[in-house]
Amino acid sequence: MKISNSNVANTVHKRVVRNNILLFSALLAGAVLSGCGGGGGGSGGSGASDVPVQQTKAIVSQPGSEGYALNSAEIGRLYGPGVFRQDALGNTMIGINGSQERIVSNRFRATISGNLASARLYWQPGTGYSRGNGGVIRLRLLPDDGSDAHAPDMSATPLATAEFTPGAAAQGDRAIFADSTFTSQQPLVAGQIYHLVMDNVAPDPRENYISSNNAITHEQNDRPSRWVSSIDWGTLRGSRAAGSSDAFTWSDYTRNASNGNYYVPILQLTTADGQRQGMANMESGAVDPGRIFTIGAEQPIRERFRPTRERRVTGLSFATAASVAGTLQWRILQGSNVLASGQFTTDAPNYTALQANANRVGKVFWHDAEINGGQGVTLAAGQTYDVEFQPQGQSQWKVADFYNGSLHGFSWPAAFTESNAQHRVNGQWINVDHFNHTRAGKIEANWPVVLHMAP
Repeated sequence: MKISNSNVANTVHKRVVRNNILLFSALLAGAVLSGCGGGGGGSGGSGASDVPVQQTKAIVSQPGSEGYALNSAEIGRLYGPGVFRQDALGNTMIGINGSQERIVSNRFRATISGNLASARLYWQPGTGYSRGNGGVIRLRLLPDDGSDAHAPDMSATPLATAEFTPGAAAQGDRAIFADSTFTSQQPLVAGQIYHLVMDNVAPDPRENYISSNNAITHEQNDRPSRWVSSIDWGTLRGSRAAGSSDAFTWSDYTRNASNGNYYVPILQLTTADGQRQGMANMESGAVDPGRIFTIGAEQPIRERFRPTRERRVTGLSFATAASVAGTLQWRILQGSNVLASGQFTTDAPNYTALQANANRVGKVFWHDAEINGGQGVTLAAGQTYDVEFQPQGQSQWKVADFYNGSLHGFSWPAAFTESNAQHRVNGQWINVDHFNHTRAGKIEANWPVVLHMAP
């Protein structure tokens, strides 16, 4: 499902070719959006706490309205694909629409240092999203302006530059996953806030344009990340009168909902020495009916983890809602050995479907639990562990997966590849395919699960 912000089209993103609608999901473990370990304080802008108070409890508490900085100790404790969740896709058009010129900024706090070598984005062609040859998209890495609005400093010398020319691909309907290669003049510095600004420098951007895609959540489901500061990973749109040389007026789609939805970039950044950060949730199973899963006592689900290094986890969080009241049991298993267990209970159903353009998406709530009373369990590197959820009795719960971009050129940590979503069908565990709940999918889906590592 797609939501347009171009005012050219506001259509539902339908399933065309399968490769064409996968939405990215991902986050890294213990170093969200980064290629290095979390922790420590940062600099480069206010809003998110630059030197937050380190949590000492088994569960990282939900922050206030500003969220935690990407390089904070709190974010460094979160391990799992659900640090960002997703309800749908939303596009941001780059070019001239009616009387307005539109540009886009993907704002981020760097968790890596070094010269930017490439940026991978999800470009959306097709009617309403692109026209002509897609234009010439200029990408500039710019510093933050330091204001409360945290807009890009458009007068600054770019730290790095690149161009993307969609060409004939802009006239098709297959999603474009492309790396843009940068010429870099200055390095990224971890902890600083930057903007990847995209504008259309084609001779006629009214006739030749394309849109970038974003992961979005319905405003009643709150922002895509429960924990990460909206300043540290955000989507902004700049607009001004077509043909004008006036300064752009910026709208922040991450801090303030646009048309009832919050946006975050689908973006992977790679430095010259191979460090990466990003977020790649690229398709949601939240559409109801059609994609969202209803689980019961005979239809449990699990997130299968394969950590690449040892991790001691003391808490877990899971986003779901009860369509039939009752108890949802959770267990952490290694094979048949139960390492920890607990339950979530609701006395009344709390699931509703939220209207989102032509479709509806599921309303969900976060549930938190300490693992073994906060003592936790240790997940050994190279071993397989299952975080299982099974309703008890007649209880039923709704849960939506999302695809993580790993089949479309997005890599760890932008794509969370240390776990994948499964569900049980006719007594057999199979990988999730939200288009066909009885068919085994590929290893590309995740459930909204987060494990909290020991402080």
